Amino acid sequence: MSDLKSKLSPIIFKLLFSIFILSPFFTLANTDETTSVFIKDILIIGNKKTKSSIILRELTFSRNETVNNLDSVLVKCKENLMNIGLFNFVDINYIKEDSTNAIVYINVSERWYLWPMPVFELADRNFNEWAQNKDLSRTNYGLYVRQDNFRGRDEIVQFQFVYGYSHRLGISYTIPYLNRKQNLGLSAGFLISQNHEITYDVVGDKLQFYKNEDLYVRKDFSSYIRINKRKGIYNYFITGLDYRRNSTIDSVLILNPSYFVNQSTYQQALTLSWGYRFDKRDYQAYALKGTYFEFDVFRSGFAALNNEPEIMAISTGIRKYYKLNDKFHFSAMAKGRLTQISKAPFFNQRAIGYGQDYIRGYDYYVMNGQNYLLMKSQLKFTLMKKRVYRTSFINSEKFNQIPVAMYLNLFADGGYVQDKYYNRFNNLSNKFQYSYGIGYDYVTYYDLVFRFEYAFNRMKESGFFFRIGAAF
Repeated sequence: MSDLKSKLSPIIFKLLFSIFILSPFFTLANTDETTSVFIKDILIIGNKKTKSSIILRELTFSRNETVNNLDSVLVKCKENLMNIGLFNFVDINYIKEDSTNAIVYINVSERWYLWPMPVFELADRNFNEWAQNKDLSRTNYGLYVRQDNFRGRDEIVQFQFVYGYSHRLGISYTIPYLNRKQNLGLSAGFLISQNHEITYDVVGDKLQFYKNEDLYVRKDFSSYIRINKRKGIYNYFITGLDYRRNSTIDSVLILNPSYFVNQSTYQQALTLSWGYRFDKRDYQAYALKGTYFEFDVFRSGFAALNNEPEIMAISTGIRKYYKLNDKFHFSAMAKGRLTQISKAPFFNQRAIGYGQDYIRGYDYYVMNGQNYLLMKSQLKFTLMKKRVYRTSFINSEKFNQIPVAMYLNLFADGGYVQDKYYNRFNNLSNKFQYSYGIGYDYVTYYDLVFRFEYAFNRMKESGFFFRIGAAF
């Protein structure tokens, strides 16, 4: 049985990725009629707080403009409005006054924007890693306040005070539009954190922990400022400047002398970055159609600070989502990073296994290194299209309509990490890793996605895994 599984694994992986190549041929032909309509007026309903200018910014047309294929254009505008995360529901319709003139009606249902809420979160990388020990001391609790759509201008103000496994204090402020053209924005913030326990090494492809109840093992301070430029609807440019200072205690350096640069108890970094995003997905929280492309380059180390690592990295990625028919969807992604680094501190070696850069079925492992390639693919079957359920015991329209959708999917992931410095006690780096399996996705309101998956990996391990958020 194990021999059969080992033979089938690469076959399943290659099969799903071959669909990625063929999938453009499965897309349906465009049947829109090329009729022209003059937009005489645009009327907005339901925006009790949101400024009309924020809504109009997401439209691909304006008043007193002639539009071709109005029905399909309005579908895309609805997707654009849903993707800014301010509304639970958006309806766009039009009424023709005659054969050539029309009035467009936009009806929005605003979300709840102020979230003063207690924090209870897991300190581990994911739920599955935490569930191995079920240690409640490895949790964080505190207060998290987020004001979305501040002043009705899609601005975001965040404050967090977290205690427990990690202690964090942070404030951030995002202004998407500073000018009348609504194409220039700014965000800034800082975060102070300190921990009694940290990861100091990777052995057997698993994080190694050091804990001291009496001392803070690591203290971090980070701050940033971003200038965001938006060109049109789907193009985003980000220029950033970051400063970060991290410090630890001597005990950590005894365990890993290369934890920071120069075998020091602290390091600091001034980082300049530039990024580009092209985002044309139907629903960013759980896309079924569209394209997402990202490109980033950053540089740390300008000989301006003491104990500063010299790092330059370029990363890029693409995600494609295809509708094959009414029941089936296919999606695939590829992402890679190239890093040039001198003195190679362990602290700056993260690759696969962190955040959204992971291979399903490897939830208990990490792969550190300098360069990596990550690929994911999945074939979805619609168990239940989006339905909206209304609850009678909740009066607020911000919560009493609950959208629900369910999907079954087959998936195959793969990745490769190149590690030149820290692979002596780890076997997953410098080898191609892959996994495949089956999953169930439950999608509901406020962009929540619950995923339940059963995965097999190259090491002939298998297991059940739970995550929150789309796979990519």
